[in-house]
Amino acid sequence: MRFESFLKALRANVGAKIVSLLFAVLLWLHVTAQQMEEQSFRVPLTLTRVPDSLTIIHSVPGHVEVTIRGSRSTLIKLRLLGRLRASVDLSMAKRGRVNVPLSAAILNLSEEIDPRNVVVDTPKVLSLNFERVVSKSVPIKVAYKGGIPKDIIIMGQPVIIPDKVRVIGAGSLVSGITFITTGEIDIRNRRGRIAQEVGLQLEGRNFSVSPEKVLIEMEISKRATRTLANIPPTLLQDDESFGLDYSPRAVSLTVEGPEDVIRDIASEDVSVILNIAARDTGTYYLQPEVIVPQGIEKYWLDVDAFRITILPPAGERATVDEKD
Repeated sequence: MRFESFLKALRANVGAKIVSLLFAVLLWLHVTAQQMEEQSFRVPLTLTRVPDSLTIIHSVPGHVEVTIRGSRSTLIKLRLLGRLRASVDLSMAKRGRVNVPLSAAILNLSEEIDPRNVVVDTPKVLSLNFERVVSKSVPIKVAYKGGIPKDIIIMGQPVIIPDKVRVIGAGSLVSGITFITTGEIDIRNRRGRIAQEVGLQLEGRNFSVSPEKVLIEMEISKRATRTLANIPPTLLQDDESFGLDYSPRAVSLTVEGPEDVIRDIASEDVSVILNIAARDTGTYYLQPEVIVPQGIEKYWLDVDAFRITILPPAGERATVDEKD
């Protein structure tokens, strides 16, 4: 009977009991929310109003660590909806090192937060080194992904538009810059004329360039090799009355260059020249001068030198023979 009486009493006035329970929970939540506590926040940091004539020559912390004391409800709302930001006004900065103490004044606090309850933990002081901004014009160097493949040739020099860019930054940094490299261009398996806009490699560098992109134009050809056989040398002499004996009588010339040029070249298009002008009679070993058509990148002969014997004129040789 006692258990049944308990159930009967429990079922009586259920609505009022539920309302009382909800009221008690809300009261507990309200009291808990008003309790004071401290919480740490990681706040993004920005630098504003830096004079155009100055620049910072080192990396700057992107965040500050702060501790804020307040009611639990205020801190929860601040964390979820407050979007805390820290900014430092550097309009009064001068060249050299500047130490900026950090306090609650750099934060965009709501009226619910008392600045006296805010402590900047890290960094407490922002140490900045300012240098004068300078600029200069520097040339562009093309970078190729994986280097230039051995089986292709770039015809002439790539055209870069513009061929120079203006570098702007701290004097100590800009003074050491002699060129700017482009982003890597992939020319593998490409042929013919190409034109490509490409950015410049600036990642991690504390300066800016103008413009930030350039246009690269170039013509790419497949590399080819060919050997031209039985090319007689051309002898240059002042007096043709002198007799000449030379060997070898003909050579082979191997040329290397763009496929189109190599395909059309003939023996008549090249010259192997031996200059014996102003030389007396005797035997010499001479390296020839080789002239090849424009576009040939490399060439080589199958001999290093010619053996040339210069003999006296025919009349003098006959006189010598008679005396003998």
